[in-house]
Amino acid sequence: MLEIQAEKAAAYFATIRRMQAAIAALDKFDRNQTRETTTDPEIKCLRDELFAVAAEQVWFFVIQREAMKLPYYEELFGDFDIPDEVRERMGPKL
Repeated sequence: MLEIQAEKAAAYFATIRRMQAAIAALDKFDRNQTRETTTDPEIKCLRDELFAVAAEQVWFFVIQREAMKLPYYEELFGDFDIPDEVRERMGPKL
């Protein structure tokens, strides 16, 4: 039983690390953009990909919490600095 709990915890924290990395990558990308680069189609495509990955990782986080029957994930969006834009789009990467 203890081993199962340890595996669940490890999976949960791995999900959190992946989510945080995806959000950080999107944030770093956005901070490095200028008005000129945001209109470049290649830059927009790259941002769209980073955004989709972040939204998917947040979705995985929510699913993981629900599978573990952990309550109150709404407050965690703020705790993990998940942008509203990502939160509103969370779901599978299309």
